[in-house]
Amino acid sequence: MCKKLQHIIVLTVLLLSFTRAMAQIAMPDTVCVGTARVYQVNDASIPSTYTWKIDGVTQASIKNAISINWNTAGTFLLSVKEHSAGGCDGDMRTGLVYVMAPPLANAGSDTVVCFGSSVRLNGSGGAFYQWTPSTYLSNAGIKNPTIISAPQGILTYLLNVTNSNGCKSLKSDTVVITILPPLKIFAGNDTAVSINQPLQLNAADVNNSGLNNYLWSPSSGLNNSGIKNPVALFSSPTGINGITYTVTARTINGCEATDDITVKVFVQADIYVPSAFSPNNDGLNDIFKPILIGIKELKYFAVYNRYGQQVYKTTVQGAGWDGKVKGIRQNTGAFVWMAEAVDYKGNILMRKGSAVLIK
Repeated sequence: MCKKLQHIIVLTVLLLSFTRAMAQIAMPDTVCVGTARVYQVNDASIPSTYTWKIDGVTQASIKNAISINWNTAGTFLLSVKEHSAGGCDGDMRTGLVYVMAPPLANAGSDTVVCFGSSVRLNGSGGAFYQWTPSTYLSNAGIKNPTIISAPQGILTYLLNVTNSNGCKSLKSDTVVITILPPLKIFAGNDTAVSINQPLQLNAADVNNSGLNNYLWSPSSGLNNSGIKNPVALFSSPTGINGITYTVTARTINGCEATDDITVKVFVQADIYVPSAFSPNNDGLNDIFKPILIGIKELKYFAVYNRYGQQVYKTTVQGAGWDGKVKGIRQNTGAFVWMAEAVDYKGNILMRKGSAVLIK
């Protein structure tokens, strides 16, 4: 008399690690695509052979157990029949296997962003998310993490997802984030002019980043606040703090750069020289130089000691004396200065006075 087969049992085996689970699972079975399962009947010590079939297609194994890699989604009928050593066939056992399709990870579109901008990734396709690497991400385990404090350059992130059934994406998706270099614009050095002296402003694209669409603010005193090089003209003097213009420019990508310049407006063109200076390298009044208001050309600025010896001379606007003669710092005392310049109208200005060097 032929004996009856035991029910098919399932021994869980992961496709990647092939680690055998301790628990046995009764049919029917539900798995994710990409999962390996071991199915078994009877004991291996029984001297029988077996015929395993999937949807009627005979499989290679003739043992009491079979390992199957489920790589296609769908519902499959797994059957097995025992052939005893005495030539008697057992009855067939069957069970359904439901193979669920894996989720498809979608990491979103590649993006080009401005340096310093807030960047948020936008993943989809699953119930649970894992981004790699986690570098610069606010949280690598959520759908839409924010990229924080990333440097300029190209960042590549991979996304894997898991759906609510526990099935994992078999292939990661990639997104590339290109962070453009930081922009830099220079509005010019702070300056001083006289009433009715035209001042040509000129914003410089320091790194040739393609800045355009310029806007100066405030627009008062400017002939056109929407160009990179407007002309400023003032009909009255400003206060002690002057007027500060801020220029903002954008690239075709919408990236912005800003800088500002302060302009002080005086009643007339003149040469102003401080009455004291302290060349002690503290960053305050270290250089003895003339303040040129409305000056087109500096003929000379010269400094003399109490013996009438010239210790410094320049024709360069913005240059000044550091209080040293042949590399030696001079002692505290009074020095005489003389200056000659041409104002923006062509008038010759000559000025002289004295100043005290303070250590």
